[in-house]
Amino acid sequence: MTLEFGRATLARAEELSRLGKDANQIAAILCDRDSEGYNFGIGIVIESDGKPMKSSKTLLDALHRELESCEYGRYLNSADAMAAFKAKMLEFQGVPRSLWDAFEIAVPSDAGTGAVKLALEYAFAKNDALNALHVEELGWPAYRSMATALRKGFAEVPMEGIVEAPSALPVYQAGPLNTTGLVHDVALIEARAESAAKRQVPVVLDRAYPGFEFTHQLGEVGYAAVVRKSYELQIEPYVKRGVPLVVACSPTKSFASFSLRPAGLVMAFCPDKSQQPNVARLLATLVRARGSAFEHPVTRAFVRAVVSDLPALQRDHEAVLRRIGESELQWRRLVRGTAIEPLYGARYAGLYRNPRVKPEGAAALYSKHLYPVISSGRCRHNVTGLVADPTIAGEHVRAFAEQCTE
Repeated sequence: MTLEFGRATLARAEELSRLGKDANQIAAILCDRDSEGYNFGIGIVIESDGKPMKSSKTLLDALHRELESCEYGRYLNSADAMAAFKAKMLEFQGVPRSLWDAFEIAVPSDAGTGAVKLALEYAFAKNDALNALHVEELGWPAYRSMATALRKGFAEVPMEGIVEAPSALPVYQAGPLNTTGLVHDVALIEARAESAAKRQVPVVLDRAYPGFEFTHQLGEVGYAAVVRKSYELQIEPYVKRGVPLVVACSPTKSFASFSLRPAGLVMAFCPDKSQQPNVARLLATLVRARGSAFEHPVTRAFVRAVVSDLPALQRDHEAVLRRIGESELQWRRLVRGTAIEPLYGARYAGLYRNPRVKPEGAAALYSKHLYPVISSGRCRHNVTGLVADPTIAGEHVRAFAEQCTE
């Protein structure tokens, strides 16, 4: 395929951008139009045959049961299961049992995005002095939109920076950074926790990828150890300093819920036990204001599945971790000696990498039928996009290595 094909595809991408499509949508649209396309832009775990991983059978079965309960016109929710759900989710997150009573939970129906939005609403409602949202650069693009919707200021700090502005609410990603895959070391996370403790401000942790930092260790240390190590790295530094933490969790990647898009989860840590009734009341008020007091069937299915069969969902989580870990190791072997080798070293993990792309890089990649997310001079690619065929996988990695720089 000549570069002309890639340039024509790039022109279509630019036209889609003018029509208001975002970079993720553009990658998917372009790939769908190419019968030979390899999708490196999709935000779903991809199996070694190039097809998206199937959604959790456990959740699908639970959804079918919930749909049967919708025959009659009733408003349904999961209130009767919340205590058990809280215990199960804290267990899944690796939180020590001795701390469970210090957490309150809420379940907004609108998936992980809704969990982050609810966490922000909660933190701002608790602290009138906060009037801006500060996040890590090259983070999730939706943060800026949420700040606008909440009528708050917005700023970025360096990826390894600390939010210290007096009126700013810090939002940190508690896992490999989306979109770069960078994993912070414990010294930085400890410093961030120390700063928040001194300032007496809450911190919102966006925890979409629990355990993804250690996928490459899964075979060596086992699933339970990976989950525990993730908690100890990402959450424990704040808890042990008594920071009023708000953790926004998404089941989309953790439990292979994918297209089902069930509820997100907000866990509010309340170090001052006397304030817990106020915390619980505020969370309930915010959920009610979002219309989530009456839940979507997928949300109810998720809650019931967690309560009735958490081990099955943990097996789904382990399968996701295993696929990502295998892909990371494959990339690590194939990028050796190239410009993007550092992005597959010890400091990076998870589903994505986001190197800079050369001036003609987008067209060159499209000419190879490769469809990552191209945005702002960078090339975000899903590491699980590699197929099992070693010849094809090698060709793909060479194309990215030739057209991208760290």
